[in-house]
Amino acid sequence: MEIFECKICSKKFKTEESMKQHGLAKHTESGIEQTKFNLRKYIIIFLIGAIIVFSVLAVRAYTIKPGAYDDFAKCLTERGVVIYGNDFCQYTTKQLSFFGKSGKYLKYVKCIDNKQLCEKKGVKITPTWEINDSMYEQVQTFENLARLSGCNL
Repeated sequence: MEIFECKICSKKFKTEESMKQHGLAKHTESGIEQTKFNLRKYIIIFLIGAIIVFSVLAVRAYTIKPGAYDDFAKCLTERGVVIYGNDFCQYTTKQLSFFGKSGKYLKYVKCIDNKQLCEKKGVKITPTWEINDSMYEQVQTFENLARLSGCNL
């Protein structure tokens, strides 16, 4: 039995016809282009998959990471500090943005949803902080909040 060998890649075949088909499929311009296209396609799919996996891991790492001011915000809430504001108020939004992810630990009263409480407390502008039964209007610095509440930064 005669063995036929491809002169380009040294692959062995039992029939001459098999070797010719191999040569046409793998070693002609269209065969080489087809192989390059398939390889390129797989590389692109792999890269897209890697980007998706990396993105998911990065988002997950960010969401489970504690906020920078968690302890400070928790202390404010434990000491009875309340911030009165409205989500549509740029100053309230600015004040809450200082806390970042830690803002979820603040006791935040939305005056639009609690009009009677805000009127009873005398809230005229937002944000207004209630600290030790005293009201402090406008955006407050962390240093001022720490001084007024006794919480450490």
